[in-house]
Order: sequence, then structure tokens, then C-alpha cells
Amino acid sequence: MDAGLILQIILVAAGVLIVCITLLSLAKSKMTESFCLMWSIFAIVLILAGIMLRPVGWDQYVSPVGLVLILILICCGIHFLYFVTCRVSELMRKVNELAIQISLLHTEREELEKEIRSLKEALKKQGDED
Repeated sequence: MDAGLILQIILVAAGVLIVCITLLSLAKSKMTESFCLMWSIFAIVLILAGIMLRPVGWDQYVSPVGLVLILILICCGIHFLYFVTCRVSELMRKVNELAIQISLLHTEREELEKEIRSLKEALKKQGDED
């Protein structure tokens, strides 16, 4: 089996694996929809590259050990990017939640300030009547 065919199989398998992991991440709310879309597009490009590209003559330039090392480096890079994407998504969700909580607190504060003003006015009117 030549290196080109192995590379094609790995590209298609990696693309399918990334699509599955991305969909699971979306279902578990680990990743936001926009990041899932980007990862899905990347996976589709990998699948298409594995199907359409015909790398011939790779055996002359890349040894099987070199191909394995390159693939390990690429897998580590993709895993790192996926990890960072999940963390950024988590932080984006937390920021949105905090913004909503702050908005609710501001609304509650304004309502309390109105109530305090109305109570002060009522006390002032009661003091004027005495």
C-alpha cells in the first residue's frame, strides 16, 4: 500500500471523525453553533480532499515513518485547536450569561430606586401633614 492511498484513507476518516465529534459537541453544548459550522466545513474539506486528491509519487519524498510523524503532528495540532475552540465557546457562553445577569440586576436596582423614591415622597408628605 503506497503512502498516497494511506493519506487519502486517513483524510476521509479524519473528516468523518471530526464531523461526528463536532455534532456531539453541539449536542452537549460544549461548542457554539458558529464554531461547529466552521469545524464541519473543515471536515467536509478534509473528506473532499481525501476523495479528490490523487497523491502519486509520495513514496519518493516521504518515508512511512515520516508520514506517521507528520500525521501525529497534524493530529496534535487539530486536537489543540479543538480544545481551544471548546474553551472559547465555554467562555462565550459564560460571558453571555453574566451579561444577562447584570442586565437583570440593573433592572431590579432601578425598580428598587423607584420604590425608595416613592417611599421617601410618601414619608415627606406624611411629615408635612403632621
